[in-house]
Amino acid sequence: MPKFLNRDLSELAHQLTISPRRLRIKQLRGIETLLDLIESNRAYPYELICFHITGYHKRGPSTSDLVPAAALIPDLVTMAESISRRANLTVSELGESFQTQQELAEQLDVSTKTLRRWRNRGLMGVRVVYEDGVNRLAFLKRTVARFVRQNKALVEKGASFKQLTDVERDGIVESARAILVRRKVKLHAAARIVAEQTGRAIETVRYTLRRYDEANPKTSLFANNIDHLFTEQQSAIWRSHQAGETAESLARAYETNASDINQTLRTVQLRMWQQSPPECIYHELFDAPQADQMFLQTAEPVSTDQPSPRVPRDLPSYLQSLYRTPLLSPDQEQYLFRRYNYIKHKTATHLKAVDSDTVTADQLHSIRGLFADIEATKQRIVKANLRLVVSIAKKHVGVSRDLFEVVSDGNVSLMRAVEKFDVWRGNKFSTYASWAIIKNFARSIPESYYHSARYVTGQDALIDTAADHHELPESASDQNRVRDLIASGLKQLPLRDQEIIAGHFGLAGIGGSLTLEQLGQRFGVTKERVRQIEQRALSRLREVLSPSLADMIST
Repeated sequence: MPKFLNRDLSELAHQLTISPRRLRIKQLRGIETLLDLIESNRAYPYELICFHITGYHKRGPSTSDLVPAAALIPDLVTMAESISRRANLTVSELGESFQTQQELAEQLDVSTKTLRRWRNRGLMGVRVVYEDGVNRLAFLKRTVARFVRQNKALVEKGASFKQLTDVERDGIVESARAILVRRKVKLHAAARIVAEQTGRAIETVRYTLRRYDEANPKTSLFANNIDHLFTEQQSAIWRSHQAGETAESLARAYETNASDINQTLRTVQLRMWQQSPPECIYHELFDAPQADQMFLQTAEPVSTDQPSPRVPRDLPSYLQSLYRTPLLSPDQEQYLFRRYNYIKHKTATHLKAVDSDTVTADQLHSIRGLFADIEATKQRIVKANLRLVVSIAKKHVGVSRDLFEVVSDGNVSLMRAVEKFDVWRGNKFSTYASWAIIKNFARSIPESYYHSARYVTGQDALIDTAADHHELPESASDQNRVRDLIASGLKQLPLRDQEIIAGHFGLAGIGGSLTLEQLGQRFGVTKERVRQIEQRALSRLREVLSPSLADMIST
């Protein structure tokens, strides 16, 4: 079944497939007309979309959400392929000239894989039955002309792409190696940096690095396989032990004594830990002479008295239980994050200092205890913030059958946020985690994200989004910092854009917000023109604010 981003369009496509076949060509032309009219920075009412495709005009006010162009364009292309496939149109029924996928790829000097990617950008094809009886894609020449006209730069870039030379491939590998010398990063992060340096696509760089790791396991950059660190016998002993074999049985199998087997197991375990040491948010106090006393031997602050949390009755019982976990006070939060990062720093330091060939049982036990302490501290922080995930998830999907899946996805973002949060900046973790979770939901739940983005109005809504979803008192200083950040961002926009945003969202100190029509009269332009200017200004404002807000509104 074809995948649609918008449920209304998915239902419309289903209805079109069961409509009279004689209407199919007209419906396809309606889709083509829509693709020609769509602007990438706008959203469109479902009724207008339906009218262009079917000719049906619904009377009365709109009852559906606006469909953003980012979802509308790929859905229209999917719809065209879906309804034409089910109709079994013949080549002669098209009534106009067309090209096969291979012919179009040769004409534009790109691969057929590139054409498939371009279908999400609006390159519409229709399914027709060719003379050999096979149902294949066909691209109408006027459709191709429209796509090339609207995406001239994209088409030119695709045609200019050339395969990597050996020199370029070696250069990508060496650039990634140089990055890893400076700091430890994952494959995707390294690929993004190298792509910026070389001008190549991120996917091309990532593919090149993966191929290098597969072909060169002993000098691999990112490969998870670490068998090259051990001899074949060491690897075999480790795998057997993991499968449940005892040291005594392995000693008999390899004709040695149990102490040698245990030493081999300790060596393998330590080298595996040394390959992936814990990463911390470092502070110079971690290397102070009294660091242990400062971060490990100091008593945890006593929690302040908090009112009993109100448990939402509309949640399932397994989610209601999260609200019974005590929240962390600001002092407790600071204490736990400092302890968490110090233990990770101490663990990484120990791993560097121990010789894997001579590691003792006591040394390994000590390091294992540090890892356990890391995990226990992390779980304390995560459990105290799980209700934050539920709160944000409810705003995206409500209380529905999808809620548990969305909460699970948000929990992953929460755990990542724990790893990345810099407690030394003095911000609240809930604010940082909120942005991490919302940002993830924007990718994983695009429809909900588009819906919520339509209703973001003014600084109060932004403050509410970034606010502490714990039930602790909000800090007035945090709100002031957000307001200052928004004001600073507005100053980076053109004067007219500033006035339109401030006027529409009530930021101008005029006692209320102005409608688009009122703003149009003020500037001598149409209401639609004001809407276009506003959308462009909001996009610029998001670009300006996003790094600062995502970095915890640091000032």
